[in-house]
Amino acid sequence: MRIPDYISTAQTNLSRTKLRTFLTVLAFVIGTFTLGMTTAFSQGLRSYIDTQIEAYGTPNMIMVGLASNNQQSSSSGVPYYQSGRQTAGEGRGGKVTYTMNGQDLSKVKAVANVQGAYPDYGIAVDYIQYNGQQKYTIGAASAYPDITTTLAAGSYPSSSQANGIVLPYPYVEALGFQNASDLIGKTVTVHATNTNTQAGKDYSLVVTGVLPDTAHTPGAAMSYQALNDMAQFEGVKDKFRDITVVTASNPTKAMRSQIASALQGDGYTTQTYDDLLNNFSKPLSIITYGLDGFAGIALLAATIGIVNTLLMAVLERTQEIGLLKALGMRRRGITFVYLVEAMSIGFWGGIVGVGFACLLGLIVNPILTKTLFKGIGHAHILAYPLPYMAAIVGGAMVIGLLAGTLPAIRAGRLDPIDALRRE
Repeated sequence: MRIPDYISTAQTNLSRTKLRTFLTVLAFVIGTFTLGMTTAFSQGLRSYIDTQIEAYGTPNMIMVGLASNNQQSSSSGVPYYQSGRQTAGEGRGGKVTYTMNGQDLSKVKAVANVQGAYPDYGIAVDYIQYNGQQKYTIGAASAYPDITTTLAAGSYPSSSQANGIVLPYPYVEALGFQNASDLIGKTVTVHATNTNTQAGKDYSLVVTGVLPDTAHTPGAAMSYQALNDMAQFEGVKDKFRDITVVTASNPTKAMRSQIASALQGDGYTTQTYDDLLNNFSKPLSIITYGLDGFAGIALLAATIGIVNTLLMAVLERTQEIGLLKALGMRRRGITFVYLVEAMSIGFWGGIVGVGFACLLGLIVNPILTKTLFKGIGHAHILAYPLPYMAAIVGGAMVIGLLAGTLPAIRAGRLDPIDALRRE
């Protein structure tokens, strides 16, 4: 017999006991549907998290701060004065925190493979306004050179654009525009105040890009030149809490780790792109394993169902097996027929289960985006990557194959004379 003949024979045999076959396939449908939904949820959540991380950092960005061991205290618990540093109020646990300064900046720049280091001034912007209309509050950060996160529209300001700004996505609607691309090239007014003199100053900045729609609204990314000028005006240019390090484009994980270790050795704390990924990936992996465990239980029940179905089929078709052997069909041919039947149950259960999962996703995704997950950005909570869905179907066939091995071997070993005599 050829392979197509085996497949055709297997489908015919399964159709003899329609109800029993249906119930066995249904068990596989439940298992693969559950696995498909848990996979879709984990992949959608992973894609969403990746989008969030890309909005705040790239692989060649490392955040640097002062390590807590720099805040040395006397035996009485009162911190010693540290020359050249200013206090920035109390941090966690009531500890006095210190601002970083130019010496820290020079020290960080001197680390190998660091291409640039830029201070986080913590600029206080009063408001942003477009064309004399409504004023809105906004945070301010720097659009560091060589940092290229994914944008909804436009691009980051180039080194020659001293007055460029990248706005968060919610400001598209707030400033009266329909699409992110409509905001590109428009001039907005950003107002800042010197807290010492109470003098105000307007900055006319050109929108060069719009950040992606994310769950948390980040600050606007201004050109480094504009932010530097604003820090000078507000009198905070010589004190800052964090430094952003920029490395070479697409650094290896080993390079990021090497730079982080060098900075930590100099008494600083670091947060690399890998740290961001790990912070989100570990909880997600725990959730995924837990959900997949429930799907595994359903598939285990389906596996037992296949064994039972095929053992019953062997008993019911004992005389038929004996006749086929008497007519010259070999043991491996009999065995292969039952193996194909088992794989067919897994295949149909996988196809139907995954199909239902994908269909549910098409219905549920728009509803979730507009209701329960409204405002978290343009993301599908349920994602169905084709390789993953194909792997579920393939896995169901493999499970069916393994479950059908015992009944298939038993059918192949039947003695033809004893089989023909059995009633």
